[in-house]
Amino acid sequence: MREKSHKQCVLLIDDDHLQLMAIGRMLSPHYDVKMAKSGKAGLKLAATHSIDLILLDLVMGDMSGFEVLARLKESDETKDIFVVVISSNTSTEDEAKGLALGAVDFIRKPFTEVLVNLRIRKYLQLTAQMNTIRNFSLTDGLTGVGNRRDFNQTAESVWHYCKREEKYISLLMLDIDNFKHINDNYGHLNGDICLKAVAAAVQEALERGNDRVYRWGGEEFAVLLPSTPFEAALRTAERIRETVASAPVHLGGRPVFLTVSIGAGSIDPAGMDFDEAFPGFCVSIDRALYQAKGNGRNRVEGVKQQVTAESYCPA
Repeated sequence: MREKSHKQCVLLIDDDHLQLMAIGRMLSPHYDVKMAKSGKAGLKLAATHSIDLILLDLVMGDMSGFEVLARLKESDETKDIFVVVISSNTSTEDEAKGLALGAVDFIRKPFTEVLVNLRIRKYLQLTAQMNTIRNFSLTDGLTGVGNRRDFNQTAESVWHYCKREEKYISLLMLDIDNFKHINDNYGHLNGDICLKAVAAAVQEALERGNDRVYRWGGEEFAVLLPSTPFEAALRTAERIRETVASAPVHLGGRPVFLTVSIGAGSIDPAGMDFDEAFPGFCVSIDRALYQAKGNGRNRVEGVKQQVTAESYCPA
């Protein structure tokens, strides 16, 4: 999964050590600067860190800047990162090729420090604006957690990551018990208070930064747990159940205790296609959720069948 920094992050990819250090010194007072001395190392850093802008040299020993640029734009994890190409080559053909491959700008060496700083600032401002718009479109307006669209996008990214790293993906689906009773007896505004309280309690119960909660719809939430085997998923589900049940919500001046029912399961994505296997996996977790509700509510039920493409694909 991609690591995040509080500062905007600029990745420098250049096999010229002196050039790398010079640009790094120029940018480090203002930004979180990552450095890669090869195209291969640069691709790995771009895929594992939250990068806002890449400065890419064209001429490197292991692979050309053009090849690195093409691979950055082919990957779902890195295709939206702004890339500025830096080169001592004055060829307009190279500039045209770089722009055609997806670079947003082309800077020729030797460059003027003031102009480079201004260009970098401009692209980072655009990145920040785009991220604000993207985050707004991926956030549930009531609870502040991710929405269904965010879940769909993140799930696919997590799938490919866990497939590459040979890790399990776990998923929890939870539903507030007797939520209709809350709305009928306390009103929909108080129902909204309960939804926000449950979302906050689920987030509080999650112990890792990469574990995320999403509003699935209505009073139902989903929790995506990357790199998590089945037994660990059950422990997380139980911790969420206990956290929600132990914290009363005050409605109309009186404490109301909420409970949730949770379905949990894990899948090994090895050898399986996301579009074919993941929808059926979600269906199986949803069935476990309704089994938990049918067995008395305020409990966790897990998917125990063999993890195969056949067991998760709908008929």
